Amino acid sequence: MFLIGYITTTHGIKGEVKVKNLSDYDRFKAKQHVFINDQSWIIEHVKKQHDRLIVKFQNIDSMNDALLLKDQEIYVKDKPELDEAIHYQDLLGKSVYTTDDTYVGQVKFIREVPQGHLLEVDVNGSLKLIPFVDAFIKDIFEDKIIINLIEGLL
Repeated sequence: MFLIGYITTTHGIKGEVKVKNLSDYDRFKAKQHVFINDQSWIIEHVKKQHDRLIVKFQNIDSMNDALLLKDQEIYVKDKPELDEAIHYQDLLGKSVYTTDDTYVGQVKFIREVPQGHLLEVDVNGSLKLIPFVDAFIKDIFEDKIIINLIEGLL
């Protein structure tokens, strides 16, 4: 079993809960099977709210039902295939290059912010932040990361 989230509290009166997503792979989808306290649950729907997810499970239809899930961990049975998932810890130490193959620096840390994640890259002894979003991250290989360099990024 692989830990993917943590239920922090209830949300509203219709059985929804707030979930802290602990996975770097999108595991929270409608009809997805998950496990809470060794019991199988099916996700009915998911919405994003700030840094949390609002999740509704099938057969949890009131705030009182949802209270029973508060402070519980959410697991999935199977680990995602490596070619489908990017694990943030695997990015540490990777070399960063631009699309024209110019060396930029090395990833030192992954910083979580409300908007998502930032790569902290050591560029000639100075730490620069690169948003970990499709607009900036073009490709990730086993040995390097390719970024779209825009004016003012570094």
